[in-house]
Amino acid sequence: MPTLKEKVFSRITEDFQVLAKIVIRQLNLTKQLMDDNHKEEIYTEINNNERIIDSIEVKIRNEVINMIVLYSPRATNLRMIISYYDMTAYLERIGDLILNVSHFMKKIAVDDCLFTTYKKDLLKMLSLTESMTQNAIFAFTCEDIQLAKETIETDDQVDELHHFIGQHLPTQCFDKILSQQEVTDALCINSMAYNIERIGDNATNIAEAAIYLIEGKNIKHWPKPDEDLLLAGSEG
Repeated sequence: MPTLKEKVFSRITEDFQVLAKIVIRQLNLTKQLMDDNHKEEIYTEINNNERIIDSIEVKIRNEVINMIVLYSPRATNLRMIISYYDMTAYLERIGDLILNVSHFMKKIAVDDCLFTTYKKDLLKMLSLTESMTQNAIFAFTCEDIQLAKETIETDDQVDELHHFIGQHLPTQCFDKILSQQEVTDALCINSMAYNIERIGDNATNIAEAAIYLIEGKNIKHWPKPDEDLLLAGSEG
């Protein structure tokens, strides 16, 4: 018979897995909107899922706090529980960002030139962040440190696409008389790119939490390799 402590920990694990599946589903639904943003049933499902995400996030947080207060877990278990606590927050933020993207998609004219120009880049960003989120969760549950590191590296591709859109979108609109819909499209495209980039950042945070779980190292504020070289040069 499992102890009460084991049952509580099992509930945290199960709730986290449900939360992760719903967030991945949300990313997939958002990609569907890129082809047809008039499907009300998709918006309805996204909004319903967001409410479920919020309720699960609150439930896991309460379970984690109760686990720490009532059972005083040892170092290894405590690290696992803290990792669950952090990653639950990151997944909830990803849910919020997906909801933002769906709101912007509802305002866009998907067949107009401006959106079709950047549709491929936005879809690529969504696919990359969906893969990052899945891999980061898998890296955590399977304690795969290499996959966690690969997830963090993938974020550079998302950043590059965000930077590309941020650079070229104003140029495309410069010195032109835009219709009200074109102005709306430009603002929404820029905002979607920003929100998707932030999804990548939160997936990176999950991967970093996985590394913290596996190695006990907090790498969030470690310098990147190129920064290491700069620091070494400045010391010389």
